[in-house]
Amino acid sequence: MSDIIVIQPDENNVVVSEVTNSITTASGGPQGPAGPTGATGATGATGAQGAKGDKGDTGATGPKGDTGATGAQGSSGVVTVNAPLTNAGTSSAANLSISAGTTSAAGALQLTDSVASTSTTTAATPNAVKTAYDNAIIKPYVSKYTGVYYRTPVNALISTTAVNNRAYYTPIFVSQTTSFDRLALRTSAFVGTSTVRLGIYSDTNGIPSTLILDAGTVTCSAATTNYEITISQSLTSGIYWLAFCQQGTAPTTPSYIGNGNGSTSVMNDFISGAAAPGSSEICGFIQSSVTGSFANATSLSTAVLVPYTWIRAV
Repeated sequence: MSDIIVIQPDENNVVVSEVTNSITTASGGPQGPAGPTGATGATGATGAQGAKGDKGDTGATGPKGDTGATGAQGSSGVVTVNAPLTNAGTSSAANLSISAGTTSAAGALQLTDSVASTSTTTAATPNAVKTAYDNAIIKPYVSKYTGVYYRTPVNALISTTAVNNRAYYTPIFVSQTTSFDRLALRTSAFVGTSTVRLGIYSDTNGIPSTLILDAGTVTCSAATTNYEITISQSLTSGIYWLAFCQQGTAPTTPSYIGNGNGSTSVMNDFISGAAAPGSSEICGFIQSSVTGSFANATSLSTAVLVPYTWIRAV
């Protein structure tokens, strides 16, 4: 038995009445069938985002795509510094070129060793500049007086004895391009007959070097006489060496006008030198065993006795 409470609502209040009648509880009957599912309730708010998971493995590389078409060729570039004057390659590109330079426009210039050129489209080499400098510091010069004979620049006329088959070299300075038409010598107390070869040499570092002209020979047979050979030779500014060589059978008295015994140094106008302080000054250079035509000067020795060679300006 159980007490049953009955709830009866009235208009304003809830009244609870207690029923005290006893009820005999019966045993439960079988469960009835489930009622129909109710309607789905509204979706609740989204929950907080969960933690980021670990990165997965990288997938395999896909196959390489096809090469795209070649782009159009660009325009020709500008010639850069140190580029060659012409295109030496084998491509079909047009040859490159640079215009020749002038006094009013930049461009390529040909180098020259000349110290007498008047060109306005060439450039002097350091060698040409040095030659011009060396010439500028030496003041004695050959004037361009027609018919005047020149020799080494000292005022000494002494009788000298020549050794047979020995070449004697004496210096001369030419200040400007000059043409010459004679080489000459003068005998002194000469007796007999001799053959004398005359010539002109270039200068290298103050000594005779390269043969410029072998003028041939002249036959001497009388004392105090001038002998000369006709030439046609132009010399630019610089130092040169006049060569004298008595050859063949020696005369009885091989005496010629020259400079000797250190009376006056031939080299004083260029450089004064002697074998030792107080000894005879150098008058030129000699080369022994010259029996035929002249060749380049070799095996030179200094000399204190030299016969003169003269050269005549046109």
